[in-house]
Amino acid sequence: MSEPKPRPDEKVLTSLLLAAVIIAAVALMREGPQYDNVLEGWRFFNTAFFTGSLVGFLGWTQTFRIVPTLSLKPVDRQPWIAAFALGLIFTVSGSWINRSYTTPTGRALVAEIDMLKEIRDDRWQLSVKHADGSYQRYQITKDTAAALQNQNAVRMEIGRGALGFDLVTRFEVNR
Repeated sequence: MSEPKPRPDEKVLTSLLLAAVIIAAVALMREGPQYDNVLEGWRFFNTAFFTGSLVGFLGWTQTFRIVPTLSLKPVDRQPWIAAFALGLIFTVSGSWINRSYTTPTGRALVAEIDMLKEIRDDRWQLSVKHADGSYQRYQITKDTAAALQNQNAVRMEIGRGALGFDLVTRFEVNR
């Protein structure tokens, strides 16, 4: 038996979903480095992506009355693409909201500078060794990198993000 051909409206929806995935992926490439400055950024990223994927999948299946299946046949792949697209969108928007609406906490961390290197243009990475022996990488500006160039330690101010995830809001020379 032959596979039923997808209807033209299904092709259009699939194309729109794929375009949304590409746009969200490009946005994540721009916003993704900001996750480096979030304390426990991996947990924040996973939570945002999983929540968005779940909302996308359930929203698509409920809106279009599709019975979910574990198949990637042309008819069955739309909920999966929608899940992936909304997962990426939640990840990007969650990061932006969390860092854009940050409130100061008055807390600060002091860590030993392990490595400081230029990534591209005005983007620099700072790798530090925390008191517990763990290493963490942060994104910093060119001006901050210049100030920290010959230093042994850095003082990092912590802010509370709008979504409840703490992040480093400012880097300065430890005095």
